Amino acid sequence: MVSQTYNAIAIRRYAMFVDCINFATEQLGPLEALINRMKPGNALPGEWRVPKVDELRAQLSKARKDLEQLKAHAVKYEIELKSREWRV
Repeated sequence: MVSQTYNAIAIRRYAMFVDCINFATEQLGPLEALINRMKPGNALPGEWRVPKVDELRAQLSKARKDLEQLKAHAVKYEIELKSREWRV
């Protein structure tokens, strides 16, 4: 009975983890639209500056790649958990 409870908890936690990855991935679309609308600014020395559009695009691309790798790793881990009947 206790192991079934742990299994149910593991399934819920994994589902929450995957939902969080999907949510973060969905948020990158509007962020990309915002980056595309940005215009280069002419800040004076000493003023607060935003990174350049190219830098932001590179960071966005890296974030996408990292989330894809995390999701691929999670899928591999899910297969392993299923083979062990969700026993951690």
